[in-house]
Amino acid sequence: MSIGRRVLSVALVAASLALGGCATSRSEVKIASPAAGPGETQAASNGRTVVIRSVKDERSFQQAPSNPSIPSLGFEGAGKASDEIKSRAIGRKRNAYGQALGDVLLQNGQTVEGLVRENLGTAFQRAGYRVVPEGSAGANPLIVDARIKQFWSWLQPGFWAMTLNANVETTLQLSGAANAVPVNVHVTESRQLATENVWVEIVEKALAQYRIETASKVAGPPF
Repeated sequence: MSIGRRVLSVALVAASLALGGCATSRSEVKIASPAAGPGETQAASNGRTVVIRSVKDERSFQQAPSNPSIPSLGFEGAGKASDEIKSRAIGRKRNAYGQALGDVLLQNGQTVEGLVRENLGTAFQRAGYRVVPEGSAGANPLIVDARIKQFWSWLQPGFWAMTLNANVETTLQLSGAANAVPVNVHVTESRQLATENVWVEIVEKALAQYRIETASKVAGPPF
């Protein structure tokens, strides 16, 4: 065996170990409630009230996508997975060769719709709005209907390290606005080990950036 092949073999073995022995299993993780991070500031009150009327998960799952950024599921597969499983799915594990393996789900009690609603509320608050339930809105609140287009995390194995990725994309339909407001973020992190904690970290990083992007888009006129 040539030196090059030996180095490659060692690297692949190391990558397999780094990906952990539970890569084929279905993991459940808990994402923390929004907390102020770098770049997040609190604007002065603008006197406006916001109602987040609806948040709908419109992600499309595929059975065996060629691109790891497209949601998919192991075990029963995307075609047979329940809506409840899909509502909590946030990522897919892969081995050192990029082969899709186990799933990453939110813990029971958390859903993608719930996370987006919570982080949307925080973003509007930091943009100077008061977020209230629909029944307590009073006159002329800003009504928000959110549609989730992407919410997914995945890893790309590398020679010596792996890259964690996460996408969050929504469209926000705001009362009084002619067009929906798109909010789209993509974040990455380089890691040596793919433990369950790294999935939490990459999703929380994406949500922090999502809050910043949302707050900046709704901070001024015409809203």
